[in-house]
Amino acid sequence: MSQAESDDQARFDREMAVDRAAYEALRDQIRRDYQNQYVAIAFGKIVAVSPDFDEAVAAVKRLQPAPAHFLVFPADEGPLFEVVDALHTEWL
Repeated sequence: MSQAESDDQARFDREMAVDRAAYEALRDQIRRDYQNQYVAIAFGKIVAVSPDFDEAVAAVKRLQPAPAHFLVFPADEGPLFEVVDALHTEWL
């Protein structure tokens, strides 16, 4: 792994930890205030709320600087933090 890749991974890991902590701190407020909407978290704060998933993602993509990590999720369900491996070799 190059130094740049290592730096990128470290930034991603830091931002993921900050976003996860932000969600944990804001979970009750998000579920109460944003029912039936999508919530976007980046840089440890809510950066967008929309009834449309694509609009929430678009709001994140407009951020400058661009986040290395962000979450977009239904407020009623919360984000997935674990990696889901949907591609299995037995299906190839």
